[in-house]
Amino acid sequence: MAPGPNDPKRAQYLRWMVYVSAAIYALVWIVDDPTRVIAGKEQALAVVDRILDRRADCWRMMDEQITPGRYVLGDELSVLDLYVAVISRFAPGRTRFYKSAPKMAEIVRRVDTDPRLEDFWAKRFPFDEGWER
Repeated sequence: MAPGPNDPKRAQYLRWMVYVSAAIYALVWIVDDPTRVIAGKEQALAVVDRILDRRADCWRMMDEQITPGRYVLGDELSVLDLYVAVISRFAPGRTRFYKSAPKMAEIVRRVDTDPRLEDFWAKRFPFDEGWER
């Protein structure tokens, strides 16, 4: 589910896998407990708001730089698509993700409804009421 070493899409695959990990997912640990980086709880809401703004901006930047097909790298589902679909469910949530990354919004909706992933979603990330926030 990833481009092979000689596939021309390999560089973009690695670029975006690292980007999502380093620029977006890496901030989860602060959102979960802002006191890990600030001294007082009185600043926590402001810190979380800034981080959520940053994550939304990172999604926007990625969206502006891709030329997707049915999926991020073209017409074949890859681990990158699944990764984006999962991480886009984290704060600030899908509603804001859809606004920040309209091209990827179509892709994650496609991944969400892919019958090959039905069991995965049901076990790991069920689509309970209000999940999109």
